[in-house]
Amino acid sequence: MFTEGWDKSWHIVDGDELLAKELLPVFEKYLTALHKKGASKSTMNRHKNACHAIGGYIINQVFKYEWDEPEEPWNGEEIIFQCVFGIDGPLIHHDNLALQKEVDATSRKLYSFILKGTV
Repeated sequence: MFTEGWDKSWHIVDGDELLAKELLPVFEKYLTALHKKGASKSTMNRHKNACHAIGGYIINQVFKYEWDEPEEPWNGEEIIFQCVFGIDGPLIHHDNLALQKEVDATSRKLYSFILKGTV
C-alpha cells in the first residue's frame, strides 16, 4: 500500500480523518496505476512525495483555514480535482522550486487521471 500512514501524518484536529479516508483511495489508485505502467522507483518516489504533500495541503487548508464543510459527504476525488487545477498544483513548496515542480507535474497527471481515468 503506497499511502499507508498518511492519514496519521496529516492529522491536525479531530474530524480530519473523515476527509483523509476520502483522499487516500484516490491517491492509492493513482499510484497503483503508475506502478502498473512500470514507473521507475525514483519516479514512484517523486509522485508519492508529491501526492503526500498535496493531501497534507488539502487537510491543512480545510481544517486550519476552515473551509466550509460540504452539505454532502466529502468526495475525495472532487476535492483533489479542484486542488490540482489541471495546469499546476497548489503552491506548497514556495521556497523550493525543484520540489514545487514535482508537485506541479504530479498535479497535472492527477488531473488527467481523475478526468480521464488514466495516467
